[in-house]
Amino acid sequence: MNQHLLLGIDIEGTKCAVVVGNRAGDVLDRSEWLSLADQGPEPMLSRIVSEAGKLLSNHRAEAVGVSIGGPLNSHEGIIYSPPNLPGWDALPLKAILKKELSLPVNIEHDAAACAFAEFLWGAGRKAENMAYFTCGTGFGAGFVFGGKIHRGARGGTCEVGHIGLRNDGPVAFGKKGSVEAFASGSGLTLLAAWRFPQRWAELPPSGAELAKLAGQGDVDARDILHLNAYAVGEVAAILTDSLGLDLVLIGSLARYLGEPWLEEVRESFAEKVLPAIGNQCRIAASGLAERLQDCSALAAALAKS
Repeated sequence: MNQHLLLGIDIEGTKCAVVVGNRAGDVLDRSEWLSLADQGPEPMLSRIVSEAGKLLSNHRAEAVGVSIGGPLNSHEGIIYSPPNLPGWDALPLKAILKKELSLPVNIEHDAAACAFAEFLWGAGRKAENMAYFTCGTGFGAGFVFGGKIHRGARGGTCEVGHIGLRNDGPVAFGKKGSVEAFASGSGLTLLAAWRFPQRWAELPPSGAELAKLAGQGDVDARDILHLNAYAVGEVAAILTDSLGLDLVLIGSLARYLGEPWLEEVRESFAEKVLPAIGNQCRIAASGLAERLQDCSALAAALAKS
């Protein structure tokens, strides 16, 4: 048995996965299943431990990494009520998994874990100060500065999605006009209902439906995608000006909407950022693409507190 393997656990509201991989980010074995998050944490944790045990019976791992949405305390491994995981209220996940799996465990915010995976094995390998935007169900931002994950005070998460971006707009995560409302994947649906209530208030389209309509020349759908891309670029500019970023990588939306959407993000970024700083920063899609979630869990095992 290889003694230098890692066990990665990716916990999401829709699906969970447990993987075994090496320090080069190669996944050697994995198991995936539906989260059934509405049943609460106990059944989810039971399944996670069970699936992890099955993989560990065939592979000898030296450490465990967990990628999960926040808010959370990464140092202590405590999860504080993520919106997609009902009932995970001050849940001591690190202590539970350490006891059940008898291995060192490190818990990271999913966006931070994705950023670190991209730094180790993806498009961020030469970056000095980089950010990764999830742009998926929610809006998460993870940062790697000088080769290390940046965490908030006392191991807390950086909740960029909760920042107020506009005085008006849809409500996401209990806040009107937030970054998440304008710049996430699910925000596309919220924007459609808010921007065109006479057309879409009752049954707003999904992001995929909006993309299809926009591709067919639908003016309203194109307006929504532009609003979204403009907001993502604006957030990238704010963070680049504030933190001196040299790379911003974007997840789900960049992959699903492609280069035309990403070019609109870059145009918005160039309009808003201070040129002397923005000229040093590149904006691109995630390099690990479909591998990112698995790799993020493995990367979490290598992150140092």
